[in-house]
Amino acid sequence: MINSKKKILVVEDDAGLREMVKSRLEKEGFDVITAADGFSAVVTARQAELDLIILDLILPKMDGYSVCQLLKSSGSKTPIIILSARSSPEDVRRGLDMGARAFVPKPYDAPVLVGKVREILFPAAQPKPEVAAPAAAPKPAPAAQTAVAAPKPAPAAVVEAPPVPDKAKAEREAAEQRAKEEAASKARADAERRRQEESRKPAPPRTKEELELEEEERRLAEKRAKLQAEARARVEADRKRQEEEQRLGAQRAREEAEAKARAEAELKRREDEQKLAAQRAKEEAEAKTRTEADRKRKEEEQRIAAQRAREEAEAKARAEAERRKREEEERKLAAQRAKEEAEARARAEAERKRKEEEQRIAAQRAKEEAEARARAEAERRRKEEERRLAEQRAREEAEAKARAEAERKRKEEEARRLAEQRVREEAEARARAEAEIVRLKEQEQRLAQQRAKEDAKAKGRVDGERRKIEEEERRVGEKRAQFEALVKAYTEEDRKRKEEEKKLADRRGQLETQLKTYAEAERKRKEDEARVAAQRAKEEAEARARVEAERRRKEEEERKRREEEQRAKEEAEARARAEAEHKRIEEEERKLAEKRARLQAEAQARAEAERKLAEQRAKEQAEAKARAEEERRRLEEAERKVAERRAREETEAKARAEAERRLAELRAKEETEAKARAEEERRLAEHRAQVEAAARARAEAERKRTQEEAEAKARLEAERKECEEAERRLAERRAKLEAEARARAEKQRKP
Repeated sequence: MINSKKKILVVEDDAGLREMVKSRLEKEGFDVITAADGFSAVVTARQAELDLIILDLILPKMDGYSVCQLLKSSGSKTPIIILSARSSPEDVRRGLDMGARAFVPKPYDAPVLVGKVREILFPAAQPKPEVAAPAAAPKPAPAAQTAVAAPKPAPAAVVEAPPVPDKAKAEREAAEQRAKEEAASKARADAERRRQEESRKPAPPRTKEELELEEEERRLAEKRAKLQAEARARVEADRKRQEEEQRLGAQRAREEAEAKARAEAELKRREDEQKLAAQRAKEEAEAKTRTEADRKRKEEEQRIAAQRAREEAEAKARAEAERRKREEEERKLAAQRAKEEAEARARAEAERKRKEEEQRIAAQRAKEEAEARARAEAERRRKEEERRLAEQRAREEAEAKARAEAERKRKEEEARRLAEQRVREEAEARARAEAEIVRLKEQEQRLAQQRAKEDAKAKGRVDGERRKIEEEERRVGEKRAQFEALVKAYTEEDRKRKEEEKKLADRRGQLETQLKTYAEAERKRKEDEARVAAQRAKEEAEARARVEAERRRKEEEERKRREEEQRAKEEAEARARAEAEHKRIEEEERKLAEKRARLQAEAQARAEAERKLAEQRAKEQAEAKARAEEERRRLEEAERKVAERRAREETEAKARAEAERRLAELRAKEETEAKARAEEERRLAEHRAQVEAAARARAEAERKRTQEEAEAKARLEAERKECEEAERRLAERRAKLEAEARARAEKQRKP
């Protein structure tokens, strides 16, 4: 048949199977192009003019269902044959609903696939069923001649649309087939029973040829029964094989779903690692910001301390100048104190109020000192807590290093074990390949010996046996090619597995590099913390120095207060002396009344001077009060800033503690995830080994089954031909015996 170079697209991700299908279709005269994934198949189908598409369902980038749906939705009229190991009733129904014309399950029979391709591409060339012409009723044959032909072994199942076969329908058809076979067996038993009854009737003595004919018929019936039993066993074996293939297809689908889930888990883990790296960078930036803020705070405190020292020096200078000036004025106005009693009492009252204010300020300072001591105690406790946290962090880091070392050793041991296992698997694969080659050679030798024996037995059957042996050799060659393709596939799978292990090793190296980077960052962070601790110690020393300076300042104020008290005592004594002087002056006034008029002008002048001096003193006192108030406010502001700064430091310490806690949790989570990934890798390796072993076992079983099926087909074909030849000889002998019997009856009938 001329195919007119029909163009066929074969879409299959398995390179060996793709090339086998392409080679077989090219031998049949078709123009074949291939695609390895669903996306390439869609692009090729839209660009090229195709007559047929052979499509696998399990494809990378895009599965077969999506390819079929895209092509049909875009208006493509190209017929599609689905060739897939996923041959469950749901998969078949879904594929045919998508627009496929036929469904061929794997493993497939090449002649069946080629026949289905020809049936779709050349429907007019398919043979039509012949209608037998009416003929005369044949002469009834003896009961022993009734025989049921052995059914031919069915090829691989081909599912066409519509309707879609399902399991119930297949079981129903198998039940109908069994019922037909039982009916045929009953018919044969009835015929045999009738034949035995007829044989028990008195009959003329049979000749030796008739007895031999009956014996031949009996042997032929036994052989047919045996062939029918073998055919039923093969049908049952095919059914079980299809169920096993369906189970394997479902298992492959589950494995693909698990692989997708593992890929999604790996993607999520990478996203978590990226988030963790971003969080670490953020924490490092925050640490830098805190370090800069601490540096600025220290500079501000140094500036405030210098300003306070300058202000204290200025206050001391002003106090000293004031004291000297007051002493000078007291020396100048000693003669006029008698007239200043009222003013002295006013000054005494003001002095009393000032002392009360100073006492209040002293109490406030005592309170502030108590608060400062409390803050120093809190700071000491905070430092002890930080030291305890640092020791705990050091212990955790030592434990993390120990765990990392144990993890590294375990990974090295696992890599070594995987390498040894790979070497063992390669040696086993080579041994199996060599054993298979030796077995094939022995089989060829046995076939050659068998061919020689058969040539010696029957010279007339030489040509037929030679053709059969050549066909067997061709099948053996095909099986050998398939085995070599399987060996190549196993080699490719092993290469991919090695690449995967290499990728895993690279990933482990990256993780170790990240661990080293994290350890280096942790070391730098510890150095920064040590530097911050040293800076804090320095700040504490400065704070102690400030406390010491404050104590000295208070001692100075206490000394001044005692001096003021001494001065007040002296003023009281001076007032007493002034009172005495006043009495003496009154006495003198009584004596010197004539001099008062002259001295009034001087008194008025002195009063004006005193008034001005009092105003100046009031002004100076107001300025002193204002300075004291300003100093108090400045101290309060400084204390408030220090309190705020300490609150910020405590908040930052709490934030750092929280960050440390989160970091510890992240480390624990990373360790747990690392253990889970290691366990997943181990389970994946075990699963891969199991899958490979199962694949090798399935391939070996498939090879044996195919070989046994080929041998059984050959035996059945030979036995069928022998049966047909025996039936033909039996019919000839029966016809000859009937003619001889008719002749004898004719002779006996004539006188």
